[in-house]
Amino acid sequence: MSERVTSLRIDEILLREGLVSDEQIAEALEFQREAGGRIGSHLLRMGYLDEAGLLRALSVQLNCESVILSNVELPPEVIDLIPANVAIARSVCPFAYDAGENVLKIACEDPTDQDLQNELTFVAGGRKVHLYVAAEMPLRAAIEKHYGKRETVSVVDENSPQILEDTGGVETAQARGTILLVSDEPEADRPLREALEQENYRVVSIDSADDAIEIIGSQNFHTVFIRDTVQGDYIDLIDRLRKVSPRTLVRYYESAAQLLVNQESGMAVSDLISRNLQLFTSLLGSRDNLEDNHAGTVGEYVDRLCRQMGIPVRDRLHIVTAAYVHDLSRFYYGESKDAPDCRSRIPMTAKLLDSLNYPPLVTEILRSMYIDLQQKFTKRLPIEKLGGNIVTLVDIFCENIPLNQKISLDKFETIRSKLTALIGKLFLPEVVEAFLEMIEAEILIEPPSGRHNQVLMFSDDARALEPVARRLKSEGFRPVALDTIERFLELYRRSKPDMIVLLDEGRPARAIGLVDEMIRHGVEIIKIPTFLLTSQQAAPELTSLFDRGLEDIIPHDGSLEMLAVKLRKIRLRMDQKTNQVKEAAEGAGTSGNLCDMNLIDLLQALGPGRRTARITVTSGQKKLLLYLDQGRIVYAEGGGKTGAEAVFEPLGWAEGKWMVEPIEASELPDPNNELPNESILMEGCRLLDETGRMPTMN
Repeated sequence: MSERVTSLRIDEILLREGLVSDEQIAEALEFQREAGGRIGSHLLRMGYLDEAGLLRALSVQLNCESVILSNVELPPEVIDLIPANVAIARSVCPFAYDAGENVLKIACEDPTDQDLQNELTFVAGGRKVHLYVAAEMPLRAAIEKHYGKRETVSVVDENSPQILEDTGGVETAQARGTILLVSDEPEADRPLREALEQENYRVVSIDSADDAIEIIGSQNFHTVFIRDTVQGDYIDLIDRLRKVSPRTLVRYYESAAQLLVNQESGMAVSDLISRNLQLFTSLLGSRDNLEDNHAGTVGEYVDRLCRQMGIPVRDRLHIVTAAYVHDLSRFYYGESKDAPDCRSRIPMTAKLLDSLNYPPLVTEILRSMYIDLQQKFTKRLPIEKLGGNIVTLVDIFCENIPLNQKISLDKFETIRSKLTALIGKLFLPEVVEAFLEMIEAEILIEPPSGRHNQVLMFSDDARALEPVARRLKSEGFRPVALDTIERFLELYRRSKPDMIVLLDEGRPARAIGLVDEMIRHGVEIIKIPTFLLTSQQAAPELTSLFDRGLEDIIPHDGSLEMLAVKLRKIRLRMDQKTNQVKEAAEGAGTSGNLCDMNLIDLLQALGPGRRTARITVTSGQKKLLLYLDQGRIVYAEGGGKTGAEAVFEPLGWAEGKWMVEPIEASELPDPNNELPNESILMEGCRLLDETGRMPTMN
């Protein structure tokens, strides 16, 4: 029997022996934190280490001999020397027998286990036992191949279900918990059952919800898996489980694969936490009479960006939480109006959270904000670095752009230019790319004034466009000047500008070729007023372009007055048409469906606009009547309740309709509510969370 001669961990030995690198160890440790298991097995599975290398390190650590099971033929007569239930329960596999020395050689995970040595000697029938260390994965494979898997505990009597005890008594004693698998497709769910058994869970299989109800009171279950096709009242099963065993987890699934890849349950929790953080930061800002909720704005944009990047729910939750609390220290410690750079709040917040034993990943994300990337993280990207980079970019953006404020195309191009210039230094390329895509899709619009003044310009001579851009800006236009066809076409497809200006003072054939190329790539100059600035000499030879839809050809003689006059007339014509449409729509109320915008989102959308209105919400036979006075709920009635109490239940309505009708202040009824909107929403969310009826947030 060997004894350990070193206190070194297996990863330390692997590094000392030069079998793996620090980066590979770090990756395996990260996976181990996520999934559990042995680090050596993870390195083997990832391909960073072979079986011989792992055994070399294990032999050093345990001071014992090893065996490469994948290279050994296991004789059936040797396998039969150890009972199957013992081999499975104790994870051992005999691989050779020396009849002359009467020694049975057995592979196991820990030859230093004296209890294991004694137990195997007892069952070996008078033979001497010599233990060898084997790699976990090949050892399990050998046991499964030669002994099979441990028996699945199942129900055998339909009318009176009973649970058969596992024949391996040792295994039952060591089971991590009992799983109830309610499935009418045993073959399809075999991988799920085997995976649970391999992790030492005891599995009870049954094929209907009604039969499952009969057995849930006789024992405790760690988790209950219910396939969506089983017969019987599975709702009744879940309700009864909640009564007899409230700690039992219930997983309702369509297939075994869905359990691995589906994130819906986590998304519901993530959405709820994000909404509560939004309310929390909003209340903090209201308490301190802040003009805006900066932390809430950062949190909301970070949530959107994480979704844009497809970041998994669990990681997204940590990043979004860091975003909402990144400047928490300003509320905890206080801050003067002339405080220094707001970035100083971040390390103070990290220290505050450390003192509160906050999850370390959140604080590490905060500490990873505003760091110099030094062109690193091109191959590996820790979640704290990614999260810190996301929050940094959004924090800077929100310091300058309020939440949901639309931005013009020229401002978007300025933002793009500045962010791109900082890639590799302050920002990661994937974060910048996703962020630009997000704001392009969500907040890139025509100028906020509503006037048609977005002008897209092109010339292969960027300097020649500079005076044109300056003149148009002085006229209130928003020009964007580009000097490559590719960028022009990209921006055109994204923005559909109000007007286009092309500048080409070369030979007429070149200008004609430019216009034809634009048309060939889908630029609709026949629909979008397009002007061509060209030389005095070339202009007469370009009149054929009018047939292609060109608005006008203007000689570029240094004076841009004619261009400015024509663009102003075009803008006036477009504005007049827009005003006619707007006037026709004025006076109409607003209505919608709760499935598109629930009551929580509706109230938060109407509040900042300080609207005085009557809101009617219906869901089936239920009805809620609300009155807003400058955005604040002053009256509520519905379901036999009044005031704030009437609002709580409708906050959870997922189906139905709502209608908003502008009214005069004189039409408001006598108030029956004094609570602010934020308090009503927070209390309503708390009550709905307790009942599990939180609506899906848009």
